[in-house]
Amino acid sequence: MPSPDLTKLSRNDSTIQQNSGGLKLSELSGRVLFFLLVLDLSYFINAMDRQVFAVLLPDIKAAYGLTGGEAGIIATIFTLGMGLAGVPAGYLADRFGRKKVVLISLLIFSVSCALQSVAAGTLDMALWRILSGVGEGMQVAALFAAVGAYFTRHRGLALGSISAAFGLGGFTGPLLGGAIVSATGDWRIPLILFGVIGILILFLVLALVPKSFTEVGRGDSSSSSSSEMTTGLRFFNRRVLCCVVVAIAGGFAIYGYLGLYPTYLRETLGFTPAEAGWAASMFGIGALGALVGGAIADRVDQRLLNVVGLLSIMVLGVAIFGFAASLAVHMIFSALLGVAFSGVLITNTSALMQRSVDPKYLGRVSGLMIAAMYIPASASGYFVTFMQSNVGWQTAGIIQLTLIPAIGLIAMAAMGKLPAGSKS
Repeated sequence: MPSPDLTKLSRNDSTIQQNSGGLKLSELSGRVLFFLLVLDLSYFINAMDRQVFAVLLPDIKAAYGLTGGEAGIIATIFTLGMGLAGVPAGYLADRFGRKKVVLISLLIFSVSCALQSVAAGTLDMALWRILSGVGEGMQVAALFAAVGAYFTRHRGLALGSISAAFGLGGFTGPLLGGAIVSATGDWRIPLILFGVIGILILFLVLALVPKSFTEVGRGDSSSSSSSEMTTGLRFFNRRVLCCVVVAIAGGFAIYGYLGLYPTYLRETLGFTPAEAGWAASMFGIGALGALVGGAIADRVDQRLLNVVGLLSIMVLGVAIFGFAASLAVHMIFSALLGVAFSGVLITNTSALMQRSVDPKYLGRVSGLMIAAMYIPASASGYFVTFMQSNVGWQTAGIIQLTLIPAIGLIAMAAMGKLPAGSKS
């Protein structure tokens, strides 16, 4: 049943209580867009925390005497926590409330981010990384469910705003982290700072975002827009399963790349920490394309849009590891890769999965996507370092960003043409 809090709305919250599925963008109230902005901000700090670690990795590797394989595992082990938390978090969000899960998640990943700075060795560092991932996985599942439930007609665009916020955080985190390390020589300071900021964001969400915004449709499929034509669809169906394969392929390819890309730039191309931070940060800038990608996803055949995203990742993989050498070229290609992955693949696949199930399953299907994307990705860093040690950085990077995404293309072909009603 819906939360009792939903029945205690004031008159001023009447526009929040109404699902926006039938509203045009111009008809959405400023208060509604403000609440979305606050939730976007919570994902912004998530991205800062996640992306800064790759820039700090060479310093952490030296501080703890890690081998290449150990560094690869540490770089991507957080994805295991994200994946394992995804499905349970989605269920908890549907059962007990999305806002509660968001708040708990902010606490978990902020504290564990700060604790990484005082790790005594690789075991507790890995533990804090996994717990950080648990918090992030909980947050993503609850955020995507809350936003997707409220903005049914503009679901792609609304989810795109979350991905865009992640992109801004992904840009700010490595850039700021690299600058702090260059200025202080201490890789611990960015982790502590970002953890503190996460706690501050927690209080903002608690105070400013009402449950009447986050809990729309929870336990009541009738509150979602009938134009979606998804009421009664099973949780597991062909469209969902094909999207799961895309999430697995995309997550494994990109997170293995992201975890080791700055190390490749510093150790092979001789970039400074600040230069590597700039190149890695541009991936986040590219994620701003999610606003456009989400708007497109609301209007086109989403299966074909995923094909475009996957093919773009493959072409850019060859360009980044086969041809790029200068900082300027790496920044451009990194930004374009961010557009392809965050701007197209993640946003579009999330919206497609939500449009493929009954609205009462939105939390669980969001959690399923997180699990599919991040559990396999937890081994991607080790895979990249294994390939690198055998065939070199360039070949390993090209394999990572071409052969693996091709699996997603097969899944989109297996899905077949989307039926009428799959688009807004």
